Amino acid sequence: MRILQVNKYLYRRAGAEAYVLDWAELLIKHGQETGLWGTEAFPCHSEGAQRLKNPVHKGTGSFASAQDDVVIFNDLLVEERHFDQREGFWRDIKKVGHMIWSWESVRKFEEVLQRFKPDIVHIHNIYHHISPSILPMAKRFGVPVVMTVHDYHLINPNYNLYDHGEICERKGIYAIAHKCIKDSYAASFADVLEWGIHKMLRVYDNNVARYVVPTEFVKEKLVEQGIGGRHIEVVPLPVILNGVQCSEEFRANARDGRTYMRDSLLPAVAQNDSNGGYVLFAGRITREKGVYLLLEMAKKLPEMQFKIAGTGPELTNVKLKIKNEKLENIELLGFLEKAELREIIDGARLVAVPSLWPEPSPFAVLEAQAAGKVVLASRIGGIQNLIEDGKTGFLVTIRKYENTTKSTKLFKDWVDKVREIYYDETRLKQIGQAAREYIKKTHDPEEHYAALFKVYKEVTRND
Repeated sequence: MRILQVNKYLYRRAGAEAYVLDWAELLIKHGQETGLWGTEAFPCHSEGAQRLKNPVHKGTGSFASAQDDVVIFNDLLVEERHFDQREGFWRDIKKVGHMIWSWESVRKFEEVLQRFKPDIVHIHNIYHHISPSILPMAKRFGVPVVMTVHDYHLINPNYNLYDHGEICERKGIYAIAHKCIKDSYAASFADVLEWGIHKMLRVYDNNVARYVVPTEFVKEKLVEQGIGGRHIEVVPLPVILNGVQCSEEFRANARDGRTYMRDSLLPAVAQNDSNGGYVLFAGRITREKGVYLLLEMAKKLPEMQFKIAGTGPELTNVKLKIKNEKLENIELLGFLEKAELREIIDGARLVAVPSLWPEPSPFAVLEAQAAGKVVLASRIGGIQNLIEDGKTGFLVTIRKYENTTKSTKLFKDWVDKVREIYYDETRLKQIGQAAREYIKKTHDPEEHYAALFKVYKEVTRND
């Protein structure tokens, strides 16, 4: 089968992009002809970005086979646009127009379809940068569309349902009035306009054959809003331990050094069952990820070491807070490649995921569980579907608190729970082992492949 994966970013930026790259590689492993298409944004590292702009496949129309690499149509990638920057009135107006209906994306996507001739178009995060304007073109070519839902943009212009320190599901004029998107009237207006027009046109509902979601929580949210109905499949995300480092290496070394769970799930942990000496936070450094909650936790627990792996828009503020409050028990590790992150996870005693937004299915939880680590996470969103409290990890109820860069009111529950389990070697080992077994049973890449490929076959048969 020939499958075209579409996502706005083609580098390992966050969970959605990690999944897109891992899934494309898994398809190649099974001999499926696989293509990637998106925007020309390449911010991994300067050297890597230059390599990425000159990929092995230059859009000549050749397609991947079991022996070849994935196809990327380098000459047809969509122009990168910076929606978080003001660039003058008319340029900003053009960007809003691109968000709503991108003729550039339609034109380039049509040529990609003509060259690649896919049997399936599998879309991921396409809003803003590509736009769903491409979906009617797929229908015109008779190619069914499958969509993996990575956030909540289908049901709300505020894709993470989080604003000003709390869950926010406002829409329309209320979302604009409360500046629900990026704390900006302009950004809120643009996103509400984009979302409202797409909703009115039913551009997703009329063109997507099947929605794939990672957890029951996400399915319930879609169904509540009248989206998908019986066309929603719950397929848990796969956990692949030794992923590619960045997009350029993904193309050059798609099959080298990869360990799949069925072959060897727990090599590092099996060799060393002892837990390390720090609490780990791994993810984008943003407010909604609960990074300030973690800082307050470290402040209340000076006898424990904390490590933060990742980067993001709040990094400068986090550094400033650590410096001003003399939080000497926190170490910032910055961006880590997949293999480096795995080593840091292996060395952790406890992994904290204090998310404030209802994450669909965070890899921070799954990868820590796969490494046999106890995860302490928020009782929110899809996380509740990943952890059985007290058996495969621990859930802490999120309470409303002031979430600013200056002060965060940390509730006693988090500190008490960390103190309760941090030094309990028996529970750490037992729950860590149970978490590993859960991952092995529920998030096996081969099971994921079988389930999703079944969806592919069904939609092509029914098309």
